[in-house]
Amino acid sequence: MNLKCFGSILVVIILSFSSTLLSKEDNHHYILKNANLVKIDKIENDTITTLKGDVDLIYNDIEFFADNAQIFQKDRKVKLFGNVRAIDDTLEAGAQKATYFHKNAILKLEEDAYFIENSLHTLQKKVTADFIEYQKENKKMRALNNIVATDFVEGVVCTCGKFRYDMDTDYGLARDDPVLTFQRDNELKIYSKQMELFAKDKKLTATYDVKVETKDTYATSNFLIYFNDQEKAVMLGNPQFESSLSTATAEEFQVFFKDEKIHQLLLVNNAVIHFKEEESIGKENYLYAEKVRMEINNDKIIYMQARNVSRSFFEQRENEDILINKLATLQLEVFFDEGENIKTIIAEDDINGTYTFTSSKKILEK
Repeated sequence: MNLKCFGSILVVIILSFSSTLLSKEDNHHYILKNANLVKIDKIENDTITTLKGDVDLIYNDIEFFADNAQIFQKDRKVKLFGNVRAIDDTLEAGAQKATYFHKNAILKLEEDAYFIENSLHTLQKKVTADFIEYQKENKKMRALNNIVATDFVEGVVCTCGKFRYDMDTDYGLARDDPVLTFQRDNELKIYSKQMELFAKDKKLTATYDVKVETKDTYATSNFLIYFNDQEKAVMLGNPQFESSLSTATAEEFQVFFKDEKIHQLLLVNNAVIHFKEEESIGKENYLYAEKVRMEINNDKIIYMQARNVSRSFFEQRENEDILINKLATLQLEVFFDEGENIKTIIAEDDINGTYTFTSSKKILEK
């Protein structure tokens, strides 16, 4: 055995022995598994152990890896620098700088900070941020600035300025302009002032200034709850839907998604829709009803079903002819073509209204 190896083993034995003494007096200890250089300095009222090169250290049952580290005996803390990693059972965290405080069992990470929960029972969750704090005893984590949180709800990425996560309850809270992006073929985003992620229940809520945005449509409200398994969102608080050819309001929206696009929109209580045909100037057509179901394909309405229609106005253009329907009815169906032009209108039960046919040719002949 060469002298260098012998010296390293001797230092480890001395440190392990001294740390055992500390554990009896101060109820904490560390185990040094590896370091290229170990230096112990006794200063006023404290002892500082400096570790350099390939540091592998177990402190309060957390295994730390870093380029360099310092252990402060009196303050009961460890500072780590360069490619820091910390492993605590199924949790892993890392950064370029880190400090672990034994007294409060808190790990603080700065610069390229990340946190990973790799549980056998749930999806792997990951957070990256400028700053992350991990509370070992409370099983809580908080992050600040430039945050990206993935898979707290499957296939969903959350970006925000502040984020908190409780590992015992699988609950996450995102603030400071959070944005949810669904990681699939088509882009769907949800914006709001605050979001709550319920990982166990596979759902999330968004509050204040909520906006659901697809390529060619968007919907807004004050509150949203999204159920991931059903690919369904409920929007409350003045919900509104907008596309290039239609607008809609009601007391409640139920939004169903398919391939990250709005597939079906259910308007509940006091539903109002204004829409137009592609060549029209404004959204002249309208519909007022108790409940309306809209089916949407490629961000365009293909079908509409309404109940308890109090009033409606439909203008159909066929070549040079104009057909106008004004009616109230219990049941109404409207079919659209690929350009969102009205093809067919079917009304049933208690029909009241007028039907007008105008020929542009006849008007010109006169």
